[in-house]
Amino acid sequence: MEFYITGKNTKLHLPMNPEQLQVMTSSKLFSVSIIDLGDFLMPRGIAPATIRWEGIFPGASRRNSIYVVDWQDPKAIVGLISGWRRENVKVHLLITETPINMDCYIQEFDHTWKGGHGDCYYSISLVEARNLVVMTEKEKSTSAQAKTSAQRPAPSTPKTYTVKQGDTLWGIAKKILGDGAKWKTLYELNKAVIGPDPNKIKPGQVLKLG
Repeated sequence: MEFYITGKNTKLHLPMNPEQLQVMTSSKLFSVSIIDLGDFLMPRGIAPATIRWEGIFPGASRRNSIYVVDWQDPKAIVGLISGWRRENVKVHLLITETPINMDCYIQEFDHTWKGGHGDCYYSISLVEARNLVVMTEKEKSTSAQAKTSAQRPAPSTPKTYTVKQGDTLWGIAKKILGDGAKWKTLYELNKAVIGPDPNKIKPGQVLKLG
């Protein structure tokens, strides 16, 4: 298992894995009071996940220990994480061999220097980052209309057409079938109705379209 935190094009590989990892997820609930029935909790979305752990940044005297995978100066690591937290940098957290691969903000970062090896003991809490989309009422309406239009099935092509005054086979093919060149297909389908001359269609004639 490897821990990587990336922010502002800088990737931090934790030199030592923590003993345990805590992932907290929850649902948002709101309370509704109903006369004679009491209070009810209703769901209102999912709260952002929070990930916490405690660990050690080993000092220079332990840089060659077998449990240290990628030693870095603890002071540099503390400065890097503190800067990300202070500037509210969106970081990316990747923990191999787990499903955790997400953008986060550093919510809390506490550290203590102790021991004779220059070790830094720390605890860190990260909260899942989500994109906030704010729309005006007009934008909401436009978005809803676009969604409705996308879901509405396209009108089907009619099976017959009744000839009107001034119609031509080319015009009917263009208007109904989308291509005037298909007038020959219309004529072949309706030759018995139209007669030998495709230019002599008459109002009231019912033509098959397919």
